[in-house]
Amino acid sequence: MSLIPAEQLKQIFSVEAKFYHAELANEKILMRREARIRRNGAFTTRADAVIVMINPSNCAQAGETAKSLQDTEWVSTNPNPTQYQLMNLMERQEWDVVTLINLSDICEGNMGNFKTIENKFNRAGVSHSLFQEGNAQDREALLASADHLIFAWGSSTVAKRLAAQFGLFQAGRPEKLYEHAKAWVAAENGFPRHPKPATVADRIVWLERMEALLR
Repeated sequence: MSLIPAEQLKQIFSVEAKFYHAELANEKILMRREARIRRNGAFTTRADAVIVMINPSNCAQAGETAKSLQDTEWVSTNPNPTQYQLMNLMERQEWDVVTLINLSDICEGNMGNFKTIENKFNRAGVSHSLFQEGNAQDREALLASADHLIFAWGSSTVAKRLAAQFGLFQAGRPEKLYEHAKAWVAAENGFPRHPKPATVADRIVWLERMEALLR
């Protein structure tokens, strides 16, 4: 089965997210707590899957960004290539809603810049992740809000460090608390593969492996 073109997927699905600004030393930093891919015309309130990835990178959105996490509302966003890949998975699984959360809320695709921003949060003692202490109630509610939980944050240096820091993935398998999580684990490094590898052929392989895991 081939990939469905982006133009066709945009007619089937819409993406929305909850954005907010964190303020550190008078600097506003764009953050995203969660995103949601929804099949157009579907009105279900429960997600089919929660997918955990590394951090939001492409954060082009329409509408206002909330001043704080407590004030967040759903706003429309433009789909990015990784979300198109997840829409392909949704079509194969006949899913209506998928929730996306991340190891960090920081919206920054460049990992060098990400580490600089992360260090600012750490020095200020301010949380930037749903998986940090103090966010347990919100985290557990989100992780339990769907029929499936998928780990897919990849094996970058930052992803490995954050996953280990938060106790999520040790020795090639989910931490016991999340033993129901599904992940296509890379044999060479023991970490879950990202949904969007570089080549189209590998993206199709990822979809096929996830279909097998979800059966």
